[in-house]
Amino acid sequence: MEMELIFKKISIVIPVYNSEASLDILLVRLLSVAKKNDWDFEIVMVDDCSTDNSWQVLLGLKAKYGGILKIVRLLNNTGQHNALLCGFYLSTGEVVITMDDDLQNPPEEIPKLVAPIKQGFSLVIGAYSSKQHSFLRNLSGSLIDWVLKRIFHLPNDFQLTSFRATRRIVIDNVCQMGRVFPYITAMLLSHSSNYINVAVRHDPRLYGKTNYNLRRGLTLAANLLFNYSSYPLYFVALMCVLAFLVSVGVSAKVIYNVTVYGVTVPGWASTVVIASFFSAITLLSMVIFGVYISRMNQQFSRSRVSYMIGELYE
Repeated sequence: MEMELIFKKISIVIPVYNSEASLDILLVRLLSVAKKNDWDFEIVMVDDCSTDNSWQVLLGLKAKYGGILKIVRLLNNTGQHNALLCGFYLSTGEVVITMDDDLQNPPEEIPKLVAPIKQGFSLVIGAYSSKQHSFLRNLSGSLIDWVLKRIFHLPNDFQLTSFRATRRIVIDNVCQMGRVFPYITAMLLSHSSNYINVAVRHDPRLYGKTNYNLRRGLTLAANLLFNYSSYPLYFVALMCVLAFLVSVGVSAKVIYNVTVYGVTVPGWASTVVIASFFSAITLLSMVIFGVYISRMNQQFSRSRVSYMIGELYE
């Protein structure tokens, strides 16, 4: 019989954005789950500069529940992944849970995520039998998941969601990465050798509307490609090989025409097409290299930071 790992404390990290209606309910349900499982735990809520009354609600909850709740308000809206990264730095638990603030991740499902961690897994990701997101959210999510699966060589049926449980050692390594353009799932997978899906429930959204759209999905996919993979460089290499083959083919045709027909001057149309083709490849390559260099510069010069804390109550 395998021995289970024993953890003394669990941290629940939740990015908050325009969720004033769900925060009180979410906290009550989290406290109920923690009490039922006799956990020593903390809740870290990071308000990503909400435009509604979410911060005022969090202040009221902090006054009510005290030290069990840590609340942070960022100075500007930097996105869910930066908010999670901020929460990771402030968390102290040996197991860290990440979940959404909209009640679509049921707190009652958290024990299902913790159980495999006790068995030795370093990362447990909730898998939904039926996603209750909007069509655009599912479309953008599918695009990002496809990119992630290609980068990390994951099985096609492996689900990637924001409802996760992670060991402290993985969280510490993620914090040390210090990415300017963080993508939390990719950062967790980069430091997890053994991960698993666990079936969990996904409830319909009761309050507000999603902040995700196709544009944000494309942006996240681009961040994944340029920050966690070399696929754009492989694409440039492929285009260069294609250009070389085209040039060889054109050269062979010119030599053939000269040898067989005595034609020494090719047509203007073919010349313009070839010149445009090579110019386009050159410009595309420069753009891709420029994106890499720009991101490297921001990373090393610290001209851009992941997030800035405006208020913190521990």
